[in-house]
Amino acid sequence: MKDMRERLFIATFSAGALENIRENKLNIEINHTCISEDLDEENRSRLLADIRRDMTECGACRTILHGPFTEIIPAAIDHKAREFALERLEQSYQVSSAIGAEAMVVHSGYIPFMYFKEWQAEKSAIFWQKFIADKSPDFRLYVENVLEDEPYMLADMMQQIEDPRIGICLDVGHALAAGHSTVPIETWIEVLGQYIGHFHIHNNCGDSDSHSPLGQGFLDFHSIFAAADAHCRPDVTFTIESRECAPSVKWLIDEGYLAAK
Repeated sequence: MKDMRERLFIATFSAGALENIRENKLNIEINHTCISEDLDEENRSRLLADIRRDMTECGACRTILHGPFTEIIPAAIDHKAREFALERLEQSYQVSSAIGAEAMVVHSGYIPFMYFKEWQAEKSAIFWQKFIADKSPDFRLYVENVLEDEPYMLADMMQQIEDPRIGICLDVGHALAAGHSTVPIETWIEVLGQYIGHFHIHNNCGDSDSHSPLGQGFLDFHSIFAAADAHCRPDVTFTIESRECAPSVKWLIDEGYLAAK
C-alpha cells in the first residue's frame, strides 16, 4: 500500500486528534453529531461553531462527518421509529452540507435477535435509498457495521440498493468484536470489497470493542491493508478510531504506511 496520507482521517473523539491531524497533515472525521440531541435546532449554531473551530484548528484538507447513531434503526417495524431516524439523519445531512463534508458515515442499526437478517437487509436497503433520494449527486453515504457477526447480510443489502452514492464503511474492530473471530477480517473485505468506500481502523482482542491502537490487539493490519489493496477501489479511505490516535499514527509511520513529516 502506498503512502496513506491523502486517504487517512482521524476521528475527533480520539485523544490528540486535532494535534495529530495538524502535525501529520491528515484529514478529519467529525464526531460532533454522533449524539442525536446535539442536532436539535436550539443547539445547531453551537454545534456548527464547534465543528468549524476544530476544522480550522487542525487545518485538515478533507472532511467526513459521522452521523448520529443513537436510536437510528432503519429496519424498525414501527413507521414512527423510521420517521424519527430519517428526521435525525436529515438534520445531520444539513450539517454535513454546511461544513462541506464529502461523505457521511452512518451505523447500520442492526439489533441481533430483534430482526431476521433477511428483513434487515431488505428494509435497510429501502430506508437508505429513501434517505439519499434527494441528496446531492456528489454526496456519499457509508453504512457501517456494528453488531453484525458476518459480512453477508450487508452484501445482501447492497445488492438490493441501486444507488452508487451508497457504500459500506467497514469497521474492522467491530467486525472482530461482534463476530468473535468466526469470520476472518480478510473475508469481510473480500465479500464487501466492491462496496467498501471507507474503513474505520482500530484494534481489540476479540472480547470487547476497546478501540485500541493498531498495534495492540488480534488484528493483523498488514494483512488487512493487503486485502484492501486486492479487493477495494484504489481511492478507498481510512479513519483511525483508536481512543488515543498517536500510537496508531506512530505504528503506521513505523510500518511504512505513512511517510514521516
